[in-house]
Amino acid sequence: MQAYLLETGRRISPFDEPVGEMRVHNRRLREHQTAILKSLGCQVRVIDDPAAAQASPCLMIHDDLYFTYHAAARFLATVRRQEEGRASNNFAGPSSGNFGAALSLSPLTEHFVPSFQGRQAEGNAGARVRVYDFFYVRHCDFKAPLADQVDPLPIPHRLMIRRWRVNRYFDPSGSVSLPMSAVAMCPVQHWSSLLAANILGMPSFVLRSLTRSPAKTAMLPMSVAWRAGSLWPSRLRGKLYLAGRGCKVHPSAHVEGAVLGRGVRIGPNAVVRGSLLADRVEIGPGAIVECSTLGEKVTVNGNVTLRSCVAGDEANIGAHFTQLSVIGRGAALCPTSAMFDFNLRGSVNVCFDGRTVSSGSRLLGGCAGHGSFLGADVVMAPGQELPNGCILVRTPRDVVGDVRQGTPPGVLRMDRARPRGRSADGAAQAAP
Repeated sequence: MQAYLLETGRRISPFDEPVGEMRVHNRRLREHQTAILKSLGCQVRVIDDPAAAQASPCLMIHDDLYFTYHAAARFLATVRRQEEGRASNNFAGPSSGNFGAALSLSPLTEHFVPSFQGRQAEGNAGARVRVYDFFYVRHCDFKAPLADQVDPLPIPHRLMIRRWRVNRYFDPSGSVSLPMSAVAMCPVQHWSSLLAANILGMPSFVLRSLTRSPAKTAMLPMSVAWRAGSLWPSRLRGKLYLAGRGCKVHPSAHVEGAVLGRGVRIGPNAVVRGSLLADRVEIGPGAIVECSTLGEKVTVNGNVTLRSCVAGDEANIGAHFTQLSVIGRGAALCPTSAMFDFNLRGSVNVCFDGRTVSSGSRLLGGCAGHGSFLGADVVMAPGQELPNGCILVRTPRDVVGDVRQGTPPGVLRMDRARPRGRSADGAAQAAP
């Protein structure tokens, strides 16, 4: 089948890059889409106008849509069943031959930034669904919007909910939930959408990693038992991960449900859960990394908690607690800095296309652009973003500009102090 990626021309702020360059699971979104479609037997072509599509039937996907392998595969399987029922005259569904991928309203679609999810529509039996820009097109009128010529086709999937107890300031119910499913879709229209794509797509990515390396998967039980040195369930769970070559994980570290690249170093007493670590990532002693995606050469300082975040290559994370935030390439967060990650009064507001809109979520951190620097004691409000190369410091007077001109108050230059009783050449002087 022919698949067309329709260019939308969208650029993601504050990175000022095309949406196809955004990183999802440590590879470009365009590469992610192309790899999945080719694995399903599709020939992929990029077009900028729907009228350029020549094959029929075909798939037409917007280039800003993230989807997992399992979502695309099940959508195609559902379309085939619809076509078979239509051919045998046993199908009493919609008359149109065009279908749009849809997901039923659930925590999977409403938990993370629902304002940037697919549009709501009414599916079969009056159920509300969200429709995404993933279309199966048999015939259409290119003079009209393609979204108005398709029938919503919900993708069947199973949904699991994991819950943790939290302070009631974060959630009035006293618990926070994380939806988990191999089927996930999310339009990447805002930097906060990168969080939803990386977090919701993690189960499918881990399953695909297991199927792509059958030898490692077959040896995984023996590897886990060897690392744990015991058959106790809690010990085994703390050593359940896929590791590349040259990884060094301290025996006291707890690494659960993670995929590690080559040369990853994890310090003593560190905890890594449900995360993807690229090559040469370093996790400091006592650090906690959960549900996060870290690029190459990312450094996480010791005793740092990083939860549900996305970090670009060579970023340095020293803030003691960072949650639901995006850190660009080469960005740095000082140890005493912070990104406030929740709003006590309603949902967090963000900037989108030059205007302030509601994200639809009370829990949302901030975004640091490429090469930005968040200085000591600087706290960002939720939903805020740092432009590329932006440097924020608490007080400019505390920054040493030129040591020859003098130092700020409270900063001492000790190399100019001389011990009493000695001359400039170091010779002892007689006491007066």
